[in-house]
Amino acid sequence: MKKINDVIVERLCKFMGEKNLTQYKLAQLCNIPFATIKSIMQKRTNGISLKTIILLSNGLGIKPCEFIDDDSFLAENLDLE
Repeated sequence: MKKINDVIVERLCKFMGEKNLTQYKLAQLCNIPFATIKSIMQKRTNGISLKTIILLSNGLGIKPCEFIDDDSFLAENLDLE
């Protein structure tokens, strides 16, 4: 089972790859500090907020619901402890 942060990083990698975005460019598009993006991608950030997911989705040009529309986010697939 994966942790939520691991799934978020996987989804970020997917969308960043599709849109050919670097972490630096994503940070600019999201108006999130590059250090925060880097920390998220290195899985050093715990408890990524809904606000951050909304900002990331906006920078990726997708709706937040598109970002989390994946079976990886189902409770039975996550380590929620």
